[in-house]
Amino acid sequence: MLNELSAPEIEQPQRQESIPVNKLVWRSAFSSALVAGLLAWISFFVPIIPLKLLCIFASGGLAVTLYRRWSGYRPVTPVMGAKLGLLAGGWVVGIFGVLFSLGLFAANARAELRTVLREKLTEATASAVDPEVRQSMDQLQAYIATDHGLIIMMLLSIALLALLFLIFSALGGALGATIFGRDSSRKE
Repeated sequence: MLNELSAPEIEQPQRQESIPVNKLVWRSAFSSALVAGLLAWISFFVPIIPLKLLCIFASGGLAVTLYRRWSGYRPVTPVMGAKLGLLAGGWVVGIFGVLFSLGLFAANARAELRTVLREKLTEATASAVDPEVRQSMDQLQAYIATDHGLIIMMLLSIALLALLFLIFSALGGALGATIFGRDSSRKE
């Protein structure tokens, strides 16, 4: 009976060792990236842009740290760290994209967004010295006045934001793997 109880404990580390060291354990990768992505999500509510970028960058490093803990302290290479960072940024981009797109379906949300954009463009136009820049700003303001133009501008904004999130979180993951991804003597 003692042999029956200890047999599953012996088999479990063997199954974990069957995954090559340079490959991600995807179950741990998805869950650690989701939790780390929540840190990046918090950055939407931070009004200071450098602090936002730091949160996004740190989410990649946090994904590496959580992955190491949840995967049995497996070593993480910088490439694997970048993948974890991309995954963390991808979670945030996906969630934000869905929520923002659903918000654009509401007519009052589009009107409110259009009003805010008009105010910002009016301020930018007033501060512009070059007449060509003023003319371009006026054209952009006329383009945003239509639903089609507003949606195109928002999709472009989401794409640029997604690119920013993915790049910064991947860099944070690669740096996190370089610093925290080495094999340590700590075991579960």
